[in-house]
Amino acid sequence: MSKQAVHIEVMPLRVPLKLTFRHAGASRNEGKSIWIRAARNGVEGFGEGCPRDYVAGDGLGSSIRWIQETFPNGEARFDTFDDVQDWTEKNSTIIDSYPSAWCAMEMALLDLFSREKDCTVETLLGVAGRLRQGSYTAILGDDKEWEFTSFVVRYIVLGFTDFKIKLHGDLKKDLAKLAILEELCQQLGITDFRIRLDANNLWSGRPEEAINHLTALHATTENLFAVEEPVAPRAVEDISRVSLALGLPVILDESLCTLGDLSLFANLPGKFIANIKLSKTGGLIRALGLIEALKKKGWAIIMGCHVGETSVLTRAALTSAHAAGTALIAQEGAFGDYLVEREPVSPSLQFGRHGLLDLNRPYYFNTVEGLQVIPAENWRVGFGMQGRMPVSPDDGRPETLVLEMADQYKIHSRVWGEAGGEDVLLVLHGGMSHSGWQAPLANALRSLSHNISIVAPDRRGCGLNEKRGDLGSVNLVIEDIVNYVEFLKKSFKRVYLAGWSQGAQYASIAAVKLGDVLSGLVLLTPGFFWNERFRSVISVAERIVLNMINEFGLTPGRDQAYVPLPMEATDFTLSPEWLDFIANDELKTTMVTMKTVNIMGAIQELSWSAILQNRLPMLAILAENDRIVDNAKVRQFIGHMFSGKRQNRLVTLDTAHAVHFEKPLETAQELLHFIKTQTS
Repeated sequence: MSKQAVHIEVMPLRVPLKLTFRHAGASRNEGKSIWIRAARNGVEGFGEGCPRDYVAGDGLGSSIRWIQETFPNGEARFDTFDDVQDWTEKNSTIIDSYPSAWCAMEMALLDLFSREKDCTVETLLGVAGRLRQGSYTAILGDDKEWEFTSFVVRYIVLGFTDFKIKLHGDLKKDLAKLAILEELCQQLGITDFRIRLDANNLWSGRPEEAINHLTALHATTENLFAVEEPVAPRAVEDISRVSLALGLPVILDESLCTLGDLSLFANLPGKFIANIKLSKTGGLIRALGLIEALKKKGWAIIMGCHVGETSVLTRAALTSAHAAGTALIAQEGAFGDYLVEREPVSPSLQFGRHGLLDLNRPYYFNTVEGLQVIPAENWRVGFGMQGRMPVSPDDGRPETLVLEMADQYKIHSRVWGEAGGEDVLLVLHGGMSHSGWQAPLANALRSLSHNISIVAPDRRGCGLNEKRGDLGSVNLVIEDIVNYVEFLKKSFKRVYLAGWSQGAQYASIAAVKLGDVLSGLVLLTPGFFWNERFRSVISVAERIVLNMINEFGLTPGRDQAYVPLPMEATDFTLSPEWLDFIANDELKTTMVTMKTVNIMGAIQELSWSAILQNRLPMLAILAENDRIVDNAKVRQFIGHMFSGKRQNRLVTLDTAHAVHFEKPLETAQELLHFIKTQTS
């Protein structure tokens, strides 16, 4: 009987991290995972794996290719959980080469099958008992001393007593880390705590150096209980020597990925602890088998994690942690919102006080929409996680145009449509964004009319342009627009100038200078007046930066971008698709110079008088659910310009600030109606 196919989607997942995490093996500011969706008959499951070349030898690109080649046409012929078990056993050797890929695949299938059966993944696996809770370790990276100190304090305040320190290799620096942790624990009244060190294979081929370095560290503290991966992976003789010399267990991470690796340590002198990560072992089924073998040997077990794992792996690891039973001595992970900027799954799982995560009781977590409460009943089907496949919005494949200004500064632009003709819309972006954000509006306009071209330039210091975060001067940013309009006027009969958000300020000022050269002015959620919430955020951010500069005696350069733009993706939209886009946008502007802050303030003030001088036909579109602009003030200020016999039009759409993200078609229809009115 032919098995019913499961539809498989696979993609690389790069999750931005809120800070850079460093250790001897790597430095990361984003998580890199393989992300899989398995679907059948309207039911879906999600899985994740974290390929790491330096752990199991598998890379992200090769892992994705393996899934695509192994399951061609996005189809996997699995009917039941038994089919998955059989496949795992028969393909053990190839899974050894692609453990993270199979981990993601297996997790997605387990989630799918358990949802189809309306049961938990644990029920499917035959893992019984009270599950879904964990107590996590405080992980301290190889950071600068002040950063390290800050993290230690935060962990201690949260009630952590279990610490893992990533070593640097410089004895003075590593001794300082231990001293800081010991001293702060003593100052803050923490007496019962323990420490383990992670060398990340620092002394590959040099066991004596490892022994000397670690002996010096061990001599300074009675709280050290183990050392992780001091020498080369699977260098069993060197690992044994280190354990015997220190009188401490060696934690095996890269050295223990499979049952075959475990056999290398049979009858080996020394003490050993297993660090189990689902990605490196090749999924839950294989992890559970390895855990049973370790328990029979009487080994202690740590459930580990890779930096940047999403909550899907956090949830799955709770299952294997439970299976470890009394052999479990520590857990790693569950950083959730503390570390991960945005993940394509909900809820975001993170530890609370004392490093505890307990899903047997209602789980609370904060979102931009307020406090979310997940009842314990949520976890009774599948993994209980709601995932999605992040998508890359279609940019319409615009042409890139470079226009050189009088001072030789090059302005990059995106162009949708012909290089000349009747009508062209020049769209100016907002403060944090760039020309690429106009793609959905440009695509919508082109789908309705091929007779219009859309040009979106990057402002100085933004997007593809040089000197990110530096606008140059008030005169320069306005002259850039004037020059661009005059350039387009040579090829188009009519030029319409549009500005979105902060771009509306620039457009209003340039429109006064250009006058009848333009055929119309369009204001999209115009940022003439910020609402009270957003103004407060801006004020607080600027004050904090200035206070830090004064407190620490810093002397930032005039052209140094060090002032953060205090904007969140959720200020623009609550659409998951576009939140993913913003989070992963490497061209967005997040830091500006103090000079730019002053220029932005001046531009906003200049725009107030400029818009009142406007005599051009005008279209303004406001967003009903704007979290940035004070719509009431905008209406109060320019509302009279849309009354009486004027042809001007003021429209309010039921959308968030980024109208071109959430309502591109409706916005495009309004724009084309406006343009048609001017030409009829």
